[in-house]
Amino acid sequence: MCRAVLPAHAGPCGELGAGPLLRWMDAAACLAAEKHAGVSCMTASMDDIQFEEAARVGQIIAIRTKVNRAFKTSMEVGIKVTVQDVLTNAEKIVSVAYATYEAKPVELKPVQLLSAEDHLEHILAIERRIIHLGYVQVFQKLMQESNKEGDFSTQHRRMDA
Repeated sequence: MCRAVLPAHAGPCGELGAGPLLRWMDAAACLAAEKHAGVSCMTASMDDIQFEEAARVGQIIAIRTKVNRAFKTSMEVGIKVTVQDVLTNAEKIVSVAYATYEAKPVELKPVQLLSAEDHLEHILAIERRIIHLGYVQVFQKLMQESNKEGDFSTQHRRMDA
């Protein structure tokens, strides 16, 4: 997927804003997920977002996506955004990210691994999933503890009144 960076997508310095870039990345990755699943998919998360190089008004960015691994009803999609330097013709990385998409109620077929890079991304996807699920558990625990503290302070104030 290629997109031209227009003035409406850029900030005052003429650089592509993060908002439009993330929307385009999500749309491209969702298309890859839906192609793999054969049904509509929903974004569950976007992780490990790295911004490397700025894209500017008038440049064309290319968004490449690939389903790295399919789990039962979710899948990881790798996203890489590049821009071609008009002076040197060198391709520069704008952003890299990993997104998770849900495809319910179908059970997903496994991803075909065609290259050594595909095998590596497939293995790394499970590692990233374990890390992501760990973050979710820590966040949920913090929220529960926060709610308990809120309940205690509310009860304590009532007793003082």
